[in-house]
Amino acid sequence: MYENFDNELGKSTLALRVVPLPCFTTNNIVEKKVEYNFLKILLNIILLLFIPRLYKIGQSERIKLSSFSRTILYENDDTHDIYDNPAIEAVINFQWQKAKNFFFSLFIRFLVFATCFGLVSWAYLDHSTIINQNFLFILIIVFYYLSIYQLITEVLQLRYRGFKKYFSEIFNISDVISTVFALTIMTIMLKNYQFSDGFESVNEINNGLIVAISFSIFLVWIELILYLRLISVIGIYIYHFIIVFKKILPFFIFMIIVVFAFAHTMVVLLKDPANIRTNDSTYSGVATNSLTNETFNIKLKSDFDPKSDDNPFTSFSKAIMAAYFWTSNIWVQRDRFDFWAVDLYTFIASIFLVFVLQNMLIAFMSGVYESVTATSRLILLRHQANFIADYEALHHIHLWSPEPEPKHIYYYSQTKTIEEWYNVRKDGPGLIYKDIEEKFIGKHVFKEKDYDKFSILECNDDNNIKKRIENFKNIGNEMNDNIEYLIKRFKSKNLIEEIEEINDMKIDLKAKVEKLYHKLEKLEKYEIL
Repeated sequence: MYENFDNELGKSTLALRVVPLPCFTTNNIVEKKVEYNFLKILLNIILLLFIPRLYKIGQSERIKLSSFSRTILYENDDTHDIYDNPAIEAVINFQWQKAKNFFFSLFIRFLVFATCFGLVSWAYLDHSTIINQNFLFILIIVFYYLSIYQLITEVLQLRYRGFKKYFSEIFNISDVISTVFALTIMTIMLKNYQFSDGFESVNEINNGLIVAISFSIFLVWIELILYLRLISVIGIYIYHFIIVFKKILPFFIFMIIVVFAFAHTMVVLLKDPANIRTNDSTYSGVATNSLTNETFNIKLKSDFDPKSDDNPFTSFSKAIMAAYFWTSNIWVQRDRFDFWAVDLYTFIASIFLVFVLQNMLIAFMSGVYESVTATSRLILLRHQANFIADYEALHHIHLWSPEPEPKHIYYYSQTKTIEEWYNVRKDGPGLIYKDIEEKFIGKHVFKEKDYDKFSILECNDDNNIKKRIENFKNIGNEMNDNIEYLIKRFKSKNLIEEIEEINDMKIDLKAKVEKLYHKLEKLEKYEIL
């Protein structure tokens, strides 16, 4: 009313809408009625903190899930069209409010797991008592408990989702590898653990173990970053990176092939440069003795051996790295060798790798990044929806009686955003399942006809059925009167043949009307609509 009174205000920026799918998030899983007393609440707290969450249905019982969860589990389209819908996004945001508490409980457990591993590794590499022995022992116990907790959780997910579905997600593989690798390294480190002094008795550490510890810490950090993929403000950038990486991967492979080509060329040319001159770098300067104030003229000459590791092109692996760093303007072969063929290949490489391919990569990444924002949002919604569907199948532990699932979900949205989405979908690819609809329903256009209002299929009770039958009888009587009128007119014009033909039509039509009338009476008798 206020907007209509003041026309300058225009349309409201927010619109209240409802998801047009009643009971969309309601499942058919039977829940036992629970009375929450002090002991029950205490038991639930223990279960929440220390026991992995079990699934209340099996893989073959997914039909009991809500329509929303079954739709999400069935959806496997990489175009993510189903998530490009304000109503579906509203459902996901509504359901995520409950599922995110369980997600954060898993995330905090992994954060404690990573912290324990980092502190124990630090104590092991430092060979000292920087951490109190009792506290170090507690860290080890907590680490092993959380490792077992996470592995049991992954096994339960594998059993519920199935082998193919579980390992088709790269995130599940990362969960298993990071946990198993850290657990293995911790077990190796504990061979040198003493309860009295911790790792103080460790004198020397194998370089291979140091590399393994560093790699395990790297995997833990990667897993920690991947855990953030379900948090909207951070996860969107993780999907930015994944999308851009997938887009530029073919170009990057092509670039690596070019690097391999130049590396192979330089290995053939400079692996044994017996007859190729080298550029000797000479440095000169003045040094002063601070005690006697005596000055010295000093000349330094670099000692470059082309047959040693000073020459990165003595092996193919080092040549690949040297050729790749040409993109960073590091030209070892040009600075050290004085040979026209080296200058020629360096010139060609600077054109291909630096001037052409590197600038193409920058331009290509810029173009890709501009189009990833909307796609990243849809991928985020997809992963949140899959987590919600998985969470729905778990045993839910509450400290008080939960609220029932609503029949309708209401949400606010920006009016401008809704209008833009509607215009895009109206002019875009059309309905999500248009092909399936056309396949099963066909391309027929159903329009209301004059006789539709007399159809008994619209009836809902006995009185309506009788009324429809009476209407049908009236139609038959009216048609019979019309035919009698036509016969009288034709008789007046002596149209004998036409009259006989109409009489035959009348008899035939009357028989059909009576037959249909008997069928209607049977429908009334047996109450079949």
